[in-house]
Amino acid sequence: MRRIVGLAWALTLCGALMFGCDGGSAEEDSGTGGGDDAGGTTLPELPPSAVFAEVDERYEPTSLDWSCLDTGVEPTPGEPVDVRFELIDFQDDFPVDEVDVWLFSDNEIGDDCSGPGCQMFTTGADGSAMVTLPAGGWYAYRVLPKDGPTRQSSVFGVFQYNEPAPAADGMAVQGNSVSGKTIDLIPALLGISREEGTATVSGRISDCGGGFVENAIIRLYDPEGNLVEQGTLGDEPSYHFFNGDASNNLPEQAREMSHRDGLYVVVQVPVVDDRPYRIEAYANVEGETRLVGCESARIFADAVTIVNMTPLRSDAPAGCPAP
Repeated sequence: MRRIVGLAWALTLCGALMFGCDGGSAEEDSGTGGGDDAGGTTLPELPPSAVFAEVDERYEPTSLDWSCLDTGVEPTPGEPVDVRFELIDFQDDFPVDEVDVWLFSDNEIGDDCSGPGCQMFTTGADGSAMVTLPAGGWYAYRVLPKDGPTRQSSVFGVFQYNEPAPAADGMAVQGNSVSGKTIDLIPALLGISREEGTATVSGRISDCGGGFVENAIIRLYDPEGNLVEQGTLGDEPSYHFFNGDASNNLPEQAREMSHRDGLYVVVQVPVVDDRPYRIEAYANVEGETRLVGCESARIFADAVTIVNMTPLRSDAPAGCPAP
């Protein structure tokens, strides 16, 4: 499984399908308080964090590392390097050809690709294209939707931020595509339909060593700073985590915090406007529930926005709580 998420299933079960799962949030169900988040609401007492690495389609425990917490900074981009961008289907891992992609070397996704920091390209027969990226810096990309002759060849919109560029020429990066087949699979089985106009936010929570953090939670805030609250109906926002099975990653309806895969998904998110939303991650650090990650990103209706939660930086985005 690739670094970001098992997102084909996030989309099919709860994301792009907009399948709102009933049940209270971790905060509502726990009955305990571990502190307050930036919105002033009570956080649960979380179990001690653990961290895992993926090895041969299984998750193996590794050493938890919070040494960079509050002190790390966004990587400084270097000189441009020529790399291979490979677009891969989430569910089946095959190359996705003849799809338009916008790549933003400044890590900011815009409404179009007219600026100097954006490269527009179409993937070739092998699903790849040559691109130029700032060495070692972060970039973002957008996969544009495509109507194909079959649902398998159709493509759903995907946006991803904070992707690390290689340090040297000749290396490869992977982007992620979601097919219409994936979008159709689970609602057909469950007899539900996708609610249009809302967004899905998903990603992975990691520690300083890049391991996947277990027993963390996510909070999402709209551009006005309001918490996107857990709903109880199928068309309301809903927070979910995955099952920790590297060979068959699926969102787990009842799970209230991240599993050993570190994966989260927030579905049915209302899109207020085009200003950034804020995503916060919390975990148990030395016996205390505290903020371990904070990022901001513009989210998009009828698409999935991928934001991986790396440890809280000293130069965290505007609106993030001070370290």
